[in-house]
Amino acid sequence: MKKTTRFLIAFGTFAVLMTGLLLSGFEPQPAYVALPAIYGGAMAGGLLTQAALTLLGRPAGLVPTVCAVGLGRMVLVRKVGGVLLAVRSVPLPLPACSRLLVPVPRPRAWAAVTAAYVPAAALGGWLLATTRDGWQLFGLMAVGIPLLELVGQARFPGCPGWVVLRLPTASPAALAEAYASPGLRAAVPALLGGRAAEAVAALAAEPEDGTLNGGVFRVRALLAVGEWAAALEQAERVAPAAPVAHLGWVAEVARAEALVCAADAGLLPPAEYLPRLAAAEAVFEGRALRAPVRADLLRLRGEREAAVKAAERAVRAQLDPLSVAGAECSLAAALFAVGRPEQAAQALDRARKLYPGLARTALVEHRAAGVVLD
Repeated sequence: MKKTTRFLIAFGTFAVLMTGLLLSGFEPQPAYVALPAIYGGAMAGGLLTQAALTLLGRPAGLVPTVCAVGLGRMVLVRKVGGVLLAVRSVPLPLPACSRLLVPVPRPRAWAAVTAAYVPAAALGGWLLATTRDGWQLFGLMAVGIPLLELVGQARFPGCPGWVVLRLPTASPAALAEAYASPGLRAAVPALLGGRAAEAVAALAAEPEDGTLNGGVFRVRALLAVGEWAAALEQAERVAPAAPVAHLGWVAEVARAEALVCAADAGLLPPAEYLPRLAAAEAVFEGRALRAPVRADLLRLRGEREAAVKAAERAVRAQLDPLSVAGAECSLAAALFAVGRPEQAAQALDRARKLYPGLARTALVEHRAAGVVLD
């Protein structure tokens, strides 16, 4: 589904909802009514949809790997029912989940995931049709936010939005990109759960399938155990094919992460890694602005204060413990570079707490006075 098509669907949905709202006699509300209605409706829609996906996702082949709740820094990670539950510092009821798609009959998958969006749509539609003013605004957000999320996810194979809008007509090549292989199904929970060596072994036990998701996770697993050269070699082989050609920036982010670690480990001289990193920076123009590696690129080209700010934003935007720990390492490297070692040490302590044994934590600490400050 093209970007223009997704935009037209989202715009058309809101246009219909807003038209109905205005025709019902809705009048602008004061801020003390509008703001709670907007935030309350968004939370209600998100909670209803995520709860329904939790109940219906597994029959649809959507296997949850990690769920995060709240806003701000990740402060606590626990395993609940085989799924990692991450709690953030601001305990608002705002859930976000990462899932893997496994093969099940297409009609069952489509019906179950589509049904997960019905509760939010029913609540929002009922409020829009039967209430007035603030409650109508609440209903608009309850139905609108999940639908916008659904449309936005349609470009990512395996996500709920992709299942609803793309799965029925997906080609074999698209299905190969969307479905997680047996090795990936074993590796992802292990990698996100702190067992990086187990994840590397699970992925090594099966041949590379050439998919974008599989290639990126191989890079992440190798980086987690400190196999910098192997990760860089793997990253160079990740080449998105036609069904996911529009996601080439995901491969570029993985390649940049491997380049940064190879640079910090002293495997590449500045004359080699700086031009390659400069070529990768175009991927951050409008995309992946909160990826931790963006802070590393700024640091390595000498923009150290900007690197600190970018890393601080990245820490709060990641979903799983591995990504948050990696962002804390990027923040620590930037803080070392601007001469704030005490704050850098605190960032590394947070990384160790979230992901003990992460190889990059030791790399940043040991190279702080060398490569990081060059």
